[in-house]
Amino acid sequence: MGRTLNVVHNKLLSWYLFLLLLLIWELAPRLGWVSPVFVPPFSEVIRVGLDMTVIKMIVYISVSLKRVFIGFLLAAALALPVGFILAGALPPVARFLKPLTVFLSQIPPFILFPIFVVIAGVGEGGIYTVIFWSSFWPILFTTMAGIQNVDPLLVRCAKAMSAGPATIFFKVVLPAAFPAIMTGIRSGLTMSFLMLIGAESMGADSGLGWLIHNAQSMGFVPRIYLGAILVAGVGLLLNVLLEALEKSIVDWKETPEGRHA
Repeated sequence: MGRTLNVVHNKLLSWYLFLLLLLIWELAPRLGWVSPVFVPPFSEVIRVGLDMTVIKMIVYISVSLKRVFIGFLLAAALALPVGFILAGALPPVARFLKPLTVFLSQIPPFILFPIFVVIAGVGEGGIYTVIFWSSFWPILFTTMAGIQNVDPLLVRCAKAMSAGPATIFFKVVLPAAFPAIMTGIRSGLTMSFLMLIGAESMGADSGLGWLIHNAQSMGFVPRIYLGAILVAGVGLLLNVLLEALEKSIVDWKETPEGRHA
């Protein structure tokens, strides 16, 4: 019995602080520590969520996720091959373009939002462009860094075994660079999701960002907190799913078969 309780305790250990914060959130406005006008009790936020119905919240989440995945996949589809080519086949060109790409990556997407609207139009086009811009750079830079940091000895050994360019890329370079590439993909997806919320507040009529912006315009404070909880929950879920995907793909390195390969 004691061992079972210890196992349960260890599994719940990381949740204790989270539950404590929720308890403080619930009690603070009720005990007068903070104004309930600006910080409503947690139970009030949940009640507002239940009043909205699960279907409506699912619609908001699905709309936002659709925008994220379209913009993110477009960015990944361009950034990955460009990173492979620049870092692997055209290093001089990569060095030549580095100052420009670093400069462009430092420009916040929201500063460019009026330009994006002119180019892609108000609404979905502008939102997709913001997401694309936000996720393109971290994927590009980490892909290039991963390719450039591949041990040259591995490549020379593959060439000594008469491996062709395609075999070297898929069997040597890509597996070695994969952890860095996955880091960029996770960073790009996280950044695109964060930028989405702001983009939806400026040029959308649905989605989680619109939910928060609309609640703020109407002065409905509990709904603002509800939107923030939904954003955090969806972002956490995406991060967990990507971590699981990365672990399942790179686990071969930890196995005897992977080490043999």
